Amino acid sequence: MLKTCCGSLTPLLLAAQLCVMSAANAVDGVAEAIAEDVVEGVVERAMESTAKTAEINTPDSAESSAANARAANTSYRLRIPSQPLDQALLAFSRQTGLAVMVSTQQNHAGDNQGIAAPALEGEFTAEAALERLLADTDLRYRRVDGQGIVILPPSTAITAPPQGETLADQRPLLEEVEVVASKRRTSLQRTPMAVTAINGGTLRERNIDSLQQLAAEVPSLQVARNGDHTASMLYLRGVGSDNHTEAGDSGVATHVDGIFSSRVQGSAVLLYDLDRVEVLRGPQGTLFGRNSTGGVLNYHTARPESEWSSRISLIVGDYRQRKFTAVANAPVTDNWALRWAGVSERADSYVDYTDGSVYARRSDRYNNADLFSHRLSSSWQINDSLNWWLSYERFEDRSAGSLPLVDYSTAVTIDTPGRTQLDQDALRSRAELLLPSGVSLTYIAGYGLTSRSQDWDEDRSGAVGSETDPAIYHQSNRTIWSKYRARQHELQLKNSDEERLRWLLAYFSFSESNGIRFDLEHQEADGSGWGGAPAHSFQQPNRGSRLDAIYGQLDFDISPDWELSAGARTGRDQRHDRGGRNIACPDLIRSDRGGELGEIAVNQASAAEGQCFVANYNDVDRTWHSTTIMARVTYRPADQALLYLQYAEGFKPGIVQDGATLGGSYDGADDPEFQAALQALIAQNNAGAAYVGPETSTNVELGFKLGLVDGAMTLNGALFNTRYRDLQVSGLAVEEDGTELIRSINAPSATIRGLELELNWATTLNGRLSGFLSLLDAHYDRFLAVDNEFPLHGQTWNPSADNTDFPDLVDFSGNRLKQVPELSLGLNYRHELPLGSWGQATARVGLRYSGDMYFDAANRGHRSGQLLDNRSGEWAEDPAGPARNIDRQPAYSLWSAGLKFTPSGGNWWLDLYGDNLTNNAVANDVHEADITAPEYYYGAPRTFGLRVGAQFQ
Repeated sequence: MLKTCCGSLTPLLLAAQLCVMSAANAVDGVAEAIAEDVVEGVVERAMESTAKTAEINTPDSAESSAANARAANTSYRLRIPSQPLDQALLAFSRQTGLAVMVSTQQNHAGDNQGIAAPALEGEFTAEAALERLLADTDLRYRRVDGQGIVILPPSTAITAPPQGETLADQRPLLEEVEVVASKRRTSLQRTPMAVTAINGGTLRERNIDSLQQLAAEVPSLQVARNGDHTASMLYLRGVGSDNHTEAGDSGVATHVDGIFSSRVQGSAVLLYDLDRVEVLRGPQGTLFGRNSTGGVLNYHTARPESEWSSRISLIVGDYRQRKFTAVANAPVTDNWALRWAGVSERADSYVDYTDGSVYARRSDRYNNADLFSHRLSSSWQINDSLNWWLSYERFEDRSAGSLPLVDYSTAVTIDTPGRTQLDQDALRSRAELLLPSGVSLTYIAGYGLTSRSQDWDEDRSGAVGSETDPAIYHQSNRTIWSKYRARQHELQLKNSDEERLRWLLAYFSFSESNGIRFDLEHQEADGSGWGGAPAHSFQQPNRGSRLDAIYGQLDFDISPDWELSAGARTGRDQRHDRGGRNIACPDLIRSDRGGELGEIAVNQASAAEGQCFVANYNDVDRTWHSTTIMARVTYRPADQALLYLQYAEGFKPGIVQDGATLGGSYDGADDPEFQAALQALIAQNNAGAAYVGPETSTNVELGFKLGLVDGAMTLNGALFNTRYRDLQVSGLAVEEDGTELIRSINAPSATIRGLELELNWATTLNGRLSGFLSLLDAHYDRFLAVDNEFPLHGQTWNPSADNTDFPDLVDFSGNRLKQVPELSLGLNYRHELPLGSWGQATARVGLRYSGDMYFDAANRGHRSGQLLDNRSGEWAEDPAGPARNIDRQPAYSLWSAGLKFTPSGGNWWLDLYGDNLTNNAVANDVHEADITAPEYYYGAPRTFGLRVGAQFQ
């Protein structure tokens, strides 16, 4: 049996990213094959003695070389004093998080006995550090799938494994993954937080290339889609936001390479060339303070590597889908590397147009795809103590836009062709400096510029010509222009991960300025519209927000088994609107005016015949101060077990919205009486008319992480109770004059209780099963509101609030939160099938099940065909007639499957896959619930595709 080298060197497996390499990838010749058998034996015994494993999904064999290259280029901040080799290797393992296993034959024990390793201080790759540590020995090292490291004896000392021991005798094992969810590099299984991590290889293997597909892999995550703003809306554990306007913010924060992204596009839309995705569930108000009342999505792009490599793939599928992805990595010098990645995706629409519609090819119809993005990144190891990473990313969307449908087969009538021109540029930078005593200083900076214009058909019923015919209802939504500029600066100062007391102190600054002109034409059959005007132009030239905050966290190891953690963040949020105006016009803006509004009256009472006028003044400037805290105790009763109890708070600042209406008659903007009235109106806006207050969340969570079946299984879980206060609930509100506006209010409170389980199981050497289970009980505690869709008939579904002054006020208390299925689960199974000299086939199957969920706080369900009048209490016939599930998605299942072939010794692969195999029409949101046939935003129908890829070194 294998024995250790250097008497004092015992088999080590040290808190780490252990990856077990397939024997098929290890054969480099006879000697190397024997060496790899030795490695596998060491791995098995090390796992027996320590049983420290953690979850991540294994990259497929054809792509593991890319993982090796990435790991080879990863830099670590090391501070290892000169000491005996075994202690130096122990410190190396702790500071890098890499598993180190040391073994050789007994007759070499004396050769390296008592050797002192040299001191290391600075930024090193694992390879560079090991070269120095082992320089005075005859030992070698070898990576195992780019994660763990095995110290080997000289090649002349390699012997065959014991007789009768083969790969088949070994047990299946799982690999570890590192995450930075705590803003320190830690093993996932030793991170006391509810985190889901999916690596880049798994994203490619399962064709996870969009937010909607990502949601199928993460407990309690839901994604909804909007059409006229090209926005994705995120919900995590029932916390989120459906305000898709320029003033809206999600309750689930998105970060790309440490940069907060207020506009979820780019990497978040096209998931390409990512190292991993981390989803943190529950409030993250300390380390990720902005808009993280529900959780955080962290995207980590692939870093430049120290070796030449490239990868290409092409997907062809239903609806003429063509998706091309390319990656090229180039080391420029020994300490500087560049990486470029790009993706282009096009697909025809699956929407049918009626004969009365404007003509459009399927490639140009709504619900098509025309996306492009590319990214150039640089990694420069300036010296041993300083590393600078820089990235530029460009994203373009030229699709027609998302359109709600009755179902897949019902045709729509289009008179406004869909058009989107969305461009996003992002610049991200991270500089890390290692200071004396292991303290590091990191400066993170980001700049983003997003511009968008868009035409969108709101009515989907008016034939060509209806836009100029006053006898036909017509509505079109057009973003004439919009711009968003965001800047971030962050300074982090923290001590070494090896200290018993670990501290982190940081300053965070974020600002965004945005402007938009958004035009609505909404001509009724009699030629009128809301508030007596058939068209509105919403012009917000200067809306913005700013956050300045400091935060910190302490982690203290009371003992090897117990850890205490505490953190806090305090900050100041400011939001403003300067010069924002809602302008109403007595005729159609685009059809009759060509978009020109002319001289605008200060209000309706002051307008001449045919003159546009200001309907709402939106000027407001509000500031909120907040402090959030986190406290946690962690207990590790065994190497493969972790328990934690955590209290955490989240804060989301208030948001601005459309302001008050100005009464009276004036001679114009220079009229002193108008100026006085305007100042009084602005004071009214700042008193609450033009903003919605902050929302907060507090969460108590008991979690566990277990390694089972001798390292072949991990089971992680969290039981939580979240108190969610002053929820920012948005919807379409009807003003007294009939004007429809996106309005938000604060729902007093809600309670969310739940249980989440995540499983990763190496069932055999060739089989992997992963999945999750989510149970959620999310209800409003007390919520009085007016039904947005049925303001005069809300009591049809909910009881009256018994307020005689407001008869339309109804009681939503006890209703379920929107976008929250009570039960959801996901399962994925992958099995490798050896094909002898042909190569290998990998079969996979996936299931996503979700219980029913509502899209509105009213929880209406069905329309019976009768409506109850709030004021008279009388039942009347519903003019739209009966309909089922007007704001509800019933329980559903989605199946996917795939079969991949990788030739023996080849650098290419083929992958045949199918999604939504049963062709279920699954809605992720409702657009209109009060029409004869309600319309929903659906996921894609059944699709099949073929992916072809190649890897080059």
